[in-house]
Amino acid sequence: MNIQFSDLIENSPRAPGIYKMYDAEGTLLYVGKAKNISARLKQYLDISKLEMHKQIMRTLVTNVAWETTKNESDALILEEHLIKSEKPKYNIMLTDGKMYPMLMLTNHQFPRLLKFRGKLSQKRDVFGPYPSVSALNETIKTIQKVCQLRTCTDGFMKNRTRPCLLHQIGRCSAPCTVQQNSYSENVQLARRIFTGDSAPIISDLSNQMKSFSDNLDFESAAIMRDKISALTHTAVRGIKHRQKQSGINWNESVTLLEQWLDIKLERVAVFDNSHIFGRSAVGAMIVFGHDGYIKSDYRHFKLKDNARAGNDIAMMSEFVSRAIARGNKPDLIIVDGGPAQWNIAHKTAPDIPILGVTKGTVRNGDEHFILPNGKIDNNLPKDSQLFLLLRTVRDEAHRFAISFHRAIHAKTVTAGRLDEIEGIGPARKRAVLHHFGSVRQIADADLNALLRVPGLGKSAAEKIYSYFHS
Repeated sequence: MNIQFSDLIENSPRAPGIYKMYDAEGTLLYVGKAKNISARLKQYLDISKLEMHKQIMRTLVTNVAWETTKNESDALILEEHLIKSEKPKYNIMLTDGKMYPMLMLTNHQFPRLLKFRGKLSQKRDVFGPYPSVSALNETIKTIQKVCQLRTCTDGFMKNRTRPCLLHQIGRCSAPCTVQQNSYSENVQLARRIFTGDSAPIISDLSNQMKSFSDNLDFESAAIMRDKISALTHTAVRGIKHRQKQSGINWNESVTLLEQWLDIKLERVAVFDNSHIFGRSAVGAMIVFGHDGYIKSDYRHFKLKDNARAGNDIAMMSEFVSRAIARGNKPDLIIVDGGPAQWNIAHKTAPDIPILGVTKGTVRNGDEHFILPNGKIDNNLPKDSQLFLLLRTVRDEAHRFAISFHRAIHAKTVTAGRLDEIEGIGPARKRAVLHHFGSVRQIADADLNALLRVPGLGKSAAEKIYSYFHS
């Protein structure tokens, strides 16, 4: 049976999507999702390791089909749709009314953020679904850091006389006892994050961070930095329930782009940079054409000239220059930024048309564009196919840059950093490393988690927390 099943999945793709299992009569038995379809299906080869109902199901499978999606979140939505509409016999979890974990904002003067499972008709302001509880917990952690919304029950909040520990570590604005001036604004900010609108938020926070830094207000700049770090770490995890993914007809959209710019396009390159106060500075280039993304041409760049670190304009110059030097020049370059970014790209590649995607006075869908002739166009309809294309490829470049930046930045966090903290000797270093497993996890831990490390002590926990969050 294993040999037969291995034959069924031999050509399964190493891509995100859903898989469907059928019996000899062609009846759909089971629908599943996967980040990597091939790897997931191989888990069914050893039938002894499966749950009992899946062992029975596996003995009935005579055909396996699959459908790839753009990402795991899309696969999750497609899986849920198929389970609800097709009702496969062995998808017990979702056919009995249960659902994947979601997030909810309550209807309250100070809305509460909480986990939620159940029928959507029960509540309003539900966001998700999330592929796992860990992904949902990570999103809650992010919202706490960035928006400081409460997670406590109404009864707990009503009876508080002073703020709790979450307020002390910057995870809650404490509407229970502290006068609130911007709670409703933070609720709206959280909704934007849930619906995948993180890119303009990160840009806003970056500008605020730079402003604080320029004014030597390093404490406020550090707060902005931590919010940016939290957002970039988990922004891609949340998607609004039943929100249709903005499907792009690539050929049609690129044709519209050609007509708009009066340029024949086969390869279009989009550039973005990422760094934190100049550290771990990297760049990214994505490429697309009439058939969609050309991922074989995607490129990451580590900054070679460290004197440019933290200078977005100088960094853009180096990355565009290095990309052009590789050959196979694009027909159009798109840069995320304003006139300065457009000018440096034009200066670096004067024989290639440059299109700038920049923000207006309102940073929620108010993008406008610097055309190859240098003129600004802010009349492109926000609901047009062309506007959607430009926002999508800009966000893809940002995602590609951020993922690389996170990987590079994580490598700079080594166990030796604990030696830099005064009062953390070998014994406490071993204790905290044994508890968390890595310095990366220690750096991400909140104060409450550090206080739970056996033998560490409150003073040492506060020193470690301050070191990684100041």
